[in-house]
Amino acid sequence: MDAPRPAGPRRALLLGLPLAALAAAALLFMQREDRPAAKARPASAESSADESPRRRDEPPPAPPAPPPTASAAARAPEAAPDIDPEARAIDSMRAALTTDPEEVLRLDDAASRDVGDSPRAAERGQLRVRALVRLDRIGEARSLAEDLVERYPDDPAAKSAAAYMGIHPRPRGPSR
Repeated sequence: MDAPRPAGPRRALLLGLPLAALAAAALLFMQREDRPAAKARPASAESSADESPRRRDEPPPAPPAPPPTASAAARAPEAAPDIDPEARAIDSMRAALTTDPEEVLRLDDAASRDVGDSPRAAERGQLRVRALVRLDRIGEARSLAEDLVERYPDDPAAKSAAAYMGIHPRPRGPSR
């Protein structure tokens, strides 16, 4: 059985009310866009509101000093914290990798003499592997990558060097 349809004025009311509400909302929206936006107060107005009033014969307050620039920091190296020498060597190795792979090998040799088997030795080894590949010394690079995976099996840099050389390390533990 079909539900009875609203007849006459009821039908007009059911359709007209939502349409009237939609028209009113559109009208309000249009009026809101026509109004000019409230102007933001300038920063000077905000700061002067916080200050206490000053007399006419007093000079205006001095503006705050600008923050130090990068050139000022470069002129004062004693203020900069000293970087770990090994970190400095690794940064230099990364910078030289694309332009001078021989320099990477020299920097790694010097770092190995200075810091030896440090916690970042695998990272230095990874950069050395990449430099050896760039110099077409693939055999040395492969041997070094295998050595890195053996010595530092859980180090991400050693795993990266092995993956770079296509080495699949043997799983640790008892063999089957």
